[in-house]
Amino acid sequence: MDPSNAWLAHRPIAFAIAAALVLSQAALAEEQHDHAAMDHSKMDHSTHDQGRDELGRSLYNMKHEMDAAMMKELREKVALYRDYSDAEIALSMDMMGQEYAWYISPDSVRGKQGVLILTHGFREQGDKVFRDQVQSIANIFPTSLGIGMAMMMSSHIQVALDDLAAAGASEIVIVPVVSSASNELYRQWLYVFGKQDEAEFASVPRVKTDAVLKFVSPAGDNPLIAEILLDHAAEVSTDPKKEVVIIAGHGPSSEEDNDEEMRVLAGLAKIIQEDGGFSAVYGQTLQDDAPPPVRAANVKKLRALVEGAASEGKTVIVVTNLISARSIQAKLRDDLKGLEYKFNPKGVVQHPNFMKWMTEEIRYQFEQRVALR
Repeated sequence: MDPSNAWLAHRPIAFAIAAALVLSQAALAEEQHDHAAMDHSKMDHSTHDQGRDELGRSLYNMKHEMDAAMMKELREKVALYRDYSDAEIALSMDMMGQEYAWYISPDSVRGKQGVLILTHGFREQGDKVFRDQVQSIANIFPTSLGIGMAMMMSSHIQVALDDLAAAGASEIVIVPVVSSASNELYRQWLYVFGKQDEAEFASVPRVKTDAVLKFVSPAGDNPLIAEILLDHAAEVSTDPKKEVVIIAGHGPSSEEDNDEEMRVLAGLAKIIQEDGGFSAVYGQTLQDDAPPPVRAANVKKLRALVEGAASEGKTVIVVTNLISARSIQAKLRDDLKGLEYKFNPKGVVQHPNFMKWMTEEIRYQFEQRVALR
């Protein structure tokens, strides 16, 4: 179905989401319910729930043990871990942040259509801000957050699904919050849901649900993401015709995946070039989780782009398609040390367009007559 036609054919859903989007932050804050006070007596988590904290988060601060087989599998599948000791891998897992489920809808919100948003996570405060950003969706549909990389566990995703089922959801839209489909994390999530045969990281248990699942594709080079990056560049721009914009991306580890990610960045660059009137727009990944020599080669390319533009008398503006503002921005600054450039470190999730993309995709999936399992 053409999304534009779906909008007309199913206006109640579309307008309900749109109306929630335009709520002011103040009004939204007044309407948000304290999840800690929710009555979970109707929710059966006897086999999964490890208790909820005062904010309603399940499994938060739970420690996860990794056995020898899991360590071995991670060394085989993650290039960065090939020469890591068990202790180094365990430390890396700890540094990934918490893995937990967070049901964020008010008790009054029940229905057959639910939403599961999967994200790497933004740390303690960032997760709370993200929760507030998506609360407009949670005030309409039963909504859970599955936070974490699922590299070593999947129980947080199972709990999130169970919460949605307990709220009556039998049709669930899965929203992956990653920059593109070439992302290893995205493929691990696909494995967890049985949509990919082999795990990208450790072979964690796959989730089980009777609900019909519909999957949103990552944002990639969606024009709404290009508009975000254009706005971020414009915030530090003074004379576009004399400026070169560089989109710096995290980048996947493998060469094949990186080629696809570079294609995504090229698509974004084309829109920014057309709409922004800049002298030139380039994309460059860092492949931040690849072995050091691979990353170093990409840093060299990035520096060459900056130096080349400067040698032509152009001002360089660096933006990123990173989801969060607290990702690899600090490392990026260090990579470009000694060079002249302007930098907008904002993540795309901070822009209103990201919520617009998410709600449009959720609406579109709910409007499909044939569900994909």
